Amino acid sequence: MAHSTMAPPPWRDVLASNWQNAGQATLLTDMSRCSPASALSDRMAPGCWRVVAFEAGGISGKMILACQDSGATPVALPLEATGAHAIFVGIYATRTCPSDIWLKLDSDVAALSRTSQPAQGMWSIEEVFLKVAELDATCLQVIQQMTGVTSSCGVAYVKLIPLSDDEHARYKAESQSGRPLTATCDGFSFLCTRSPRTREEVIREIEPYRQTDFSTLLLHLVHGDTVRYPSPYQQSSFTEAQCHPSAIYGHGTEALRALEAQGINYARVLIEGAHEMGLKVHAGLRPGGWTYYHPYADMMRSSFYEAHPEWRTIDRDGTPVARMSWAVEQVRTRMIDALMDAVALGADGAHIVFNRGLPAVLYEPPFCDLFQARHGESPQALDEADERILSLRCEILARFMAELRARLDQEQKQRRSDQRLSISVCVLGTEHDNRRYGIDIRQWAQAGLVDEVHIYRYNFGQTRTECDMPFFRTACAPHGVHISPMFSPNVDMDTCGDEAATYYDEGASGLGVWDAFTGDAVRRAQWNRLGHPGEVRQRLVQGPTERVFLPIHKIDGEVLDGAYPIFWGG
Repeated sequence: MAHSTMAPPPWRDVLASNWQNAGQATLLTDMSRCSPASALSDRMAPGCWRVVAFEAGGISGKMILACQDSGATPVALPLEATGAHAIFVGIYATRTCPSDIWLKLDSDVAALSRTSQPAQGMWSIEEVFLKVAELDATCLQVIQQMTGVTSSCGVAYVKLIPLSDDEHARYKAESQSGRPLTATCDGFSFLCTRSPRTREEVIREIEPYRQTDFSTLLLHLVHGDTVRYPSPYQQSSFTEAQCHPSAIYGHGTEALRALEAQGINYARVLIEGAHEMGLKVHAGLRPGGWTYYHPYADMMRSSFYEAHPEWRTIDRDGTPVARMSWAVEQVRTRMIDALMDAVALGADGAHIVFNRGLPAVLYEPPFCDLFQARHGESPQALDEADERILSLRCEILARFMAELRARLDQEQKQRRSDQRLSISVCVLGTEHDNRRYGIDIRQWAQAGLVDEVHIYRYNFGQTRTECDMPFFRTACAPHGVHISPMFSPNVDMDTCGDEAATYYDEGASGLGVWDAFTGDAVRRAQWNRLGHPGEVRQRLVQGPTERVFLPIHKIDGEVLDGAYPIFWGG
């Protein structure tokens, strides 16, 4: 693969100093100019932002702060600039009160999250990159997280850097080009953590992917045979729950009730929102999501699962396993019906999240009966690695994939579309681990039963924590199947960059990030550019990005950098 020699663009990072016109930046340090004035106060008060004078890093001004329970009214700061600008924001945070804030231009579809906490010491103002935007008498809205898990937050200043002609042309050209990154969304966690109540608040979950290297959203909407959006397959125990395992699930229930009361189907909103920003969406099925452990079970358990214990999986020693057997036609049909309900919301394909659903077949009577009829003996008397057992499992899962392919083709006809609906899968990292569960990637690729293979090598069924790219390349590439190793969000960026470069060298079509939402500007910027192999390699040479913190001298007249810290009295 050819390595690009072009210098990386400044928006691949978070440093204002990288921009050609950094010396011409406009610095807005008086946040008391925000409106409405009624939302500003010289004391902490419900519904208000506290205005506080500050001196830091050689600048002075007035910041605005909100406590976790302030419930501060959103305010807007006039930016008074025109043309294309890079926008940076100085976020105030303390070690005991990290900052999590939403920022949105008037012209934006949805707000972006930015978070900050001190790298060292007790307090900080961190300069974070927000975005590139065309400004024209535009206001920046500052919004507190007031539902779900609330947060303290503070904004000290806004920095605007005009783009040079070269930067502007390059940014526009990049914004029009597709890139090979994939993001997953579990379809529910954000309902609990942020408890969105409006369409705009729902779209915030995917807004970070706009004008980035991400082109595909794997939206996990089906767990076993249930969904959480309004549907015949809806798991109503969420919206009807009176008690919750923890407060965060109560936030999810409140969000679902509020959205449904307004006629908002959050899944449809996410799909339509992704399409508006040029992303394709695959509706995802987590095949193992039939039930969960207590105290979650009453909110998670499928009524179909409860009604059919005879179709559940059983291990070879007779131990019940909380799955439904794919050897049973009715089980396969039920899952596909629920998945197609999600696809029918407008998705571009179906996604099977195998790393959240194995095993699919064990030694339950439906499987044993099939095996006995074919081979004249019980599979329980054989070694688990017997090729006949593995082959029958592979046959059963291939049957599911073929049945899904047929249903997607029917959906395409109903849409009267020329666009073929895709099938993608998320699987384990080696042929051995996948095949022992019946996942035969090589056969699926040859038979045209899969279009994209995403590889998650970290947990839930693997015996080796690796991604065997030579196998996936030889199995998939000859058949035009997209190959995308996926990163856990917990992988540090140095490791991520090193492995990403290796994956590209080994023939990866693209990369993916599991649970790819983050408000951290540094991690966000690096994830957003993983689709540029040359930049990935350059970053390895360059080393990690240094965050920019302004040393704070005074806040509200109190000296914070003296010999005797104010917190000694705490």
